[in-house]
Amino acid sequence: MEEDALKSAWQGMDANRKTNKELSSMMQESAHPVLKSIRKQLILETVAFTAFLFVYYNAFDGDRKPFYANMLLVMAMLFTILHNIMGYILTKRPVKGNTIKQSLNNQLLKIKTFAGVSVAGRVMTATCLLLFFTSVITFNAGKYWMLVAIILIFVIQIIVLSGIWMKRVRQMKSTINTF
Repeated sequence: MEEDALKSAWQGMDANRKTNKELSSMMQESAHPVLKSIRKQLILETVAFTAFLFVYYNAFDGDRKPFYANMLLVMAMLFTILHNIMGYILTKRPVKGNTIKQSLNNQLLKIKTFAGVSVAGRVMTATCLLLFFTSVITFNAGKYWMLVAIILIFVIQIIVLSGIWMKRVRQMKSTINTF
């Protein structure tokens, strides 16, 4: 019964018809539209984080900061670069499972894990940045208020990022529940 409903829904779809050549080219990694945009973002962020790592020591007086602050900052930036690469690899891999529903559930689990690491990594990176930039500052009332404002901005970013991931997970759960 389900198979008949699926077949009729599939046949009743009014989709833009693609030729086999177009479909084949879309399946290639270099031409896949989603992977292409993710790859562009990955390259841009990797170049930006790498450039930051090359200039931070001189541009932001890394020589005046404690060793632990420099080490944590470098580790956080490298983690962010590695995390972005792992996200690309996760997106690029085909979904596997015996059924469509099982495949989607497997992918959902991977996405949930990636989302948790993404949010935790963002918190870690923000903490390391704050630690690096505040490690040698002598605070007064005005600087404390600036620090509170910066932390508030970071918290808002984390809340927005968490909301984005939760929305993605809910949408995928909703899609899976329709099967």
